[in-house]
Amino acid sequence: MSTSQNSLFRFAELAMFRLIGAYRIGWLLDRAGMRKGKEKAKAAKTTESFSILLGETPLYRNIGDLAIAVAQESYLEHIDLGGVKEYVENDRWEALTYYRQTIQSNAVIVLQGGGNMGDRYFGLDLKRAGVVEAFPNNRIVIMPQTSDYNGKLGEALLKYMRSVYIKHGDVHIFARERRSYELMKKQFRGVDVQLSTDIVMTYHPEFNESQIGKRHGSLVVLRKDGEKLLDGDGVKSLIVRELSQVFGNDSVRFSDTIFDRSVTLQERRDVVLNKLAEFANAEVVVTDRLHGMIFSAITGTPCVAFDNANHKVSESYNAWLKEYDFIKLATPDSFPDMLRSVLSSHGSTRYDFDSMMQRCEKIRDVIKEYISR
Repeated sequence: MSTSQNSLFRFAELAMFRLIGAYRIGWLLDRAGMRKGKEKAKAAKTTESFSILLGETPLYRNIGDLAIAVAQESYLEHIDLGGVKEYVENDRWEALTYYRQTIQSNAVIVLQGGGNMGDRYFGLDLKRAGVVEAFPNNRIVIMPQTSDYNGKLGEALLKYMRSVYIKHGDVHIFARERRSYELMKKQFRGVDVQLSTDIVMTYHPEFNESQIGKRHGSLVVLRKDGEKLLDGDGVKSLIVRELSQVFGNDSVRFSDTIFDRSVTLQERRDVVLNKLAEFANAEVVVTDRLHGMIFSAITGTPCVAFDNANHKVSESYNAWLKEYDFIKLATPDSFPDMLRSVLSSHGSTRYDFDSMMQRCEKIRDVIKEYISR
């Protein structure tokens, strides 16, 4: 499908969501799931007694997004505001149909954070509208996000999403960097928008002894998708050359934060911890992935980070991680100096989890205020 054909298809899809309704369209997209959810609700007969419904969590291959899901679970457990139920995005329509009939009026819907608010991940925004419409009488909290609406399609999608949020009347959006925060305040006028860290910055991984050994060599984690800003083999050659001078050719390892398949809910945490252990066993990480930088931070691993296309790496670095000497933001020209800088930070790689939890207090407050009514 050409770019123009894809754009026309998306405009048509948006028109269908407007016409039919973002929740009701589920009867076209997954009639079997909607029926199953309705039958389960009928059999349940009574409301479920939980305080938080964590929704739209992923099982797909992106380990950064999987880490967000795991960190959200950990965060909600830490703030301890009552029982938590969760549904994964694969089960969306069945779950929405079931829970909208069995949820208590003072329960809060908490939706997956990440970088999927905008036209780049068009379908996920539309599905989020479906969740909002499914629960007109419950508070909706959207975990820390990056705003990325571009072009005519982005403008049309933004206009639609704003109308959905305003019509609901109790949607609360958290931005994970200041740029997104300032944009969202303008884009979603009339909707509560607040600033917080990416939730993975609060996640304190607990490893098995077998997962952690002596740090050795370097780990290079670079994007291959449309969000990459670095271009050409020249930058990659520069990175390898500089790392090889320090660690030797055999100690420059390449990895990614994309798993080789979708995961199950039962194995999601292990997949995330195994990837974090890979970072924790490196002497230094070079990456242009946001969660490559965050994984380095929470494992106390020196890191040189490059920016990506929508600048969420630089924005997150400047907002939350600039204070750490073992994390540096670089350009290709400054990379050799930044590499030497982070390598000289050995012994000062302590990460302040308590501080990051404090920076997410507004999320807790918004949830707690509604549950306590």
